[in-house]
Amino acid sequence: MSTVQECPWCGSDQTIRTIPEKDPINVIIVCKQCQRIISDRASSSVTRKTNPARQSVEEKVIQLSMNAGKLPAIKYYLTEMNKTPGIPPIGLREAKETVEALLYTRGLSSMVKKPNKNGGVIALIVLVLIIACVVYFFTHR
Repeated sequence: MSTVQECPWCGSDQTIRTIPEKDPINVIIVCKQCQRIISDRASSSVTRKTNPARQSVEEKVIQLSMNAGKLPAIKYYLTEMNKTPGIPPIGLREAKETVEALLYTRGLSSMVKKPNKNGGVIALIVLVLIIACVVYFFTHR
């Protein structure tokens, strides 16, 4: 009986034990090659095989979510999965849950690009300009 744990996705035996920030009691085992979380259920079950088209879409979704944010990644995943033949059409909620699950299984939830907070600053600048224009026109009459 071997104590080496293999990744059910890529078959690699190189694993890393990590301790999550939010739940330090539970130790997570992550595959060093594909960066996915290996659970005890997944290692005892039959290895999971996905078709190459779906796998490439998942990789693109992960890259897109880290570079552009979660919203464009969900939109891309939804359109690509609905275009793929042989896969039944999915809804927006299912696409969102799948993208979040993909990010969680790879441990990349904290690396997703956050949305910009500049909307409030822009609105404040516009408001100050409007007030300045009103004051200017009333004082130069």
